[in-house]
Amino acid sequence: MKYQPSYHGSWALVIGINKYRHAPPLEIARPDAESIGDILVRRLGFPKNNVSVLLDGRATRARIMKEFLSYEKLDPDDRLLVFFAGHGTTVTSSRGPVGYLVPVDGKNDNKSTLIRWDDLTRNADIIPAKHILFVMDACYSGLAIQRSANSGERRFVTDMLQRSSRQVITAGKADEVVADGGGPTGNNSIFTSYLLQGLEGAAASDSGVITASNLMNYAYNKVASDSRSHQTPHFGHIDGDGDFIL
Repeated sequence: MKYQPSYHGSWALVIGINKYRHAPPLEIARPDAESIGDILVRRLGFPKNNVSVLLDGRATRARIMKEFLSYEKLDPDDRLLVFFAGHGTTVTSSRGPVGYLVPVDGKNDNKSTLIRWDDLTRNADIIPAKHILFVMDACYSGLAIQRSANSGERRFVTDMLQRSSRQVITAGKADEVVADGGGPTGNNSIFTSYLLQGLEGAAASDSGVITASNLMNYAYNKVASDSRSHQTPHFGHIDGDGDFIL
């Protein structure tokens, strides 16, 4: 498919869960999601009506999947960002680690109530948007990352906008506990704090452009080198060779 060198529409699904029904509560996941939703609208040009924010009791498995699958109606030149802050879990399978997100009604001992990570990535195949970026502030692994993104090798923005991409960044690796709080902003997790800094402009190029690759690289280096951090973000491409332009 031939894509235009611009976006037609901007969409986001933002999820943050503090008050779980069957899992220990969190303190910062909901504020993290609220901060991401705010910056997408306030700074990055996402129309408010196109940013779906599911917090606490609204973030059920059924609601999350319904919202995500509704994006199959997007335009091919659209962009979609999916942010999740909450619990995650990793299960060892015969083919390696399998990651799950825990919705508000999820039970760790009942996998049918969880959201398997590759269910999202497989269903992303039916979403026509040329660029999809998953940002996961949760403890889990099982990512189907094909290769790491290297911002030093990115091509010009016009070229990236005419290539499809599916990219992901998670707050930590499989054997690491992701911090709930403790970030430099004082109101967010370590990972989301640096993500917000990057989105505010710290991850921008000299010409002011923020790509997903540069944002991921910024958050990776900042979180990994923070003296309060015990986690290292994991990032790369799931599919495609374009780059999400923020």
